[in-house]
Amino acid sequence: MTTEQAGGRRRRTAVVVASAGLLLAGAGTVGWAATHQVPAPPTPVASSSSSSSSGSSGATTTSAPTTTPAAPPSSTTAEPLARSRPTAVRLPGIDVDSPVHGLGLDGQGQLMVPSGERYDEVAWYDGSPTPGEVGPAVLEGHVTGSGHDPSVFFELGATKTEDLVEVDRADGSTATFEVTDVRKYPKADFPRVDVYGATVGPELRIITCGGTYDGTARRHLDNVVVFAELVEG
Repeated sequence: MTTEQAGGRRRRTAVVVASAGLLLAGAGTVGWAATHQVPAPPTPVASSSSSSSSGSSGATTTSAPTTTPAAPPSSTTAEPLARSRPTAVRLPGIDVDSPVHGLGLDGQGQLMVPSGERYDEVAWYDGSPTPGEVGPAVLEGHVTGSGHDPSVFFELGATKTEDLVEVDRADGSTATFEVTDVRKYPKADFPRVDVYGATVGPELRIITCGGTYDGTARRHLDNVVVFAELVEG
């Protein structure tokens, strides 16, 4: 058994929950346009490897203690895949087709966000499972740019249940997920366990900001979260 396979089995029974939740609010969090925020986990989400501060730098937020809830039931029937980094993602239902790059944690243990030339691309939190592994793989992206122009996930809230999400992986495979739910949460009441909690099978979380934009606070007031389960890999 390889190290990655052993890690995959361990992740079936224990998944560390991200604290403070991507793009979510909590004490000290702010929004995406001047400070597009991804409140981030201080420890990896369901990954046997440690997070690295790869990729571009970005705004961060306050983290909170982690918990490990019991794994909720899952209806997915697809077999889990071996670990392989995501390279691209497509959401045909909302015309998204983007490269994916990995982002880790900064020196303060906060999740980095897309910036610079990759600002409008999708990022994968490299402390979470790779898409297709057991656990909640986490993708994130901006909803708007600095001039309030649409960014990669501007239409994420229009995603519908049963829409497909296709994630290309470095090993040449494509993990196909089916959307099971699309939810919007106030930043002040983000359900960390629901979003980052342990899962029985391979799942995906796609997160951005949404709702009303508060010009004074320079942030969106809500988060949009797409939940999906692996159906083919």
